[in-house]
Amino acid sequence: MNNEKPRLWTRNFVLIIVINFLVFMNHIMLLSTFPFYIESLGGSEALAGLAATLFSLVAVLCRPVVGWMLDNGKRRTILLIGLAGMLLMPLGYMFASVIFLAFVFRMVHGASLALSNTATATIASDVIPAPRFAEGMGMFGMATALATSCAPALGLYLMDSFSYTVLFACASGSVLIALILFAIQIGRASC
Repeated sequence: MNNEKPRLWTRNFVLIIVINFLVFMNHIMLLSTFPFYIESLGGSEALAGLAATLFSLVAVLCRPVVGWMLDNGKRRTILLIGLAGMLLMPLGYMFASVIFLAFVFRMVHGASLALSNTATATIASDVIPAPRFAEGMGMFGMATALATSCAPALGLYLMDSFSYTVLFACASGSVLIALILFAIQIGRASC
């Protein structure tokens, strides 16, 4: 009788964990600094709070639709669209000279997070062997926890020591790395 557990740490599993980490680095770096950016554009604390609310609202409202799309469509395509949005929106912030544009980019960023995050979790559940599902999802979730613990300090450091432009470029850079990893291949059969 063979009691050997199926392999958890496959290339696809490692890649989707790293992609998820990079997505959350982008998200959390900007979550902690965006209110200051809105104030730098002349907005009030109330407007900064509204920007955060709109981001979260769009991300939450998109998730049921994204879930349906993932169940009925191409997981790789949805992840790619989400990553593209997460790459481009911080670059858009660099050119948003008025608060209205910053709000528009922020809402698209929220939708992009919903696409990316929901797709990475779905893909992770596809590549984890069923007998090791709880263990695998726990490991996958650690990427989010790790990004949540270090991204705020990094974002504030970049904002305070350099500029918003450097902060936004680094946020986009994290997702650029994720896109490169995506291109390496996270498994045709599972995505």
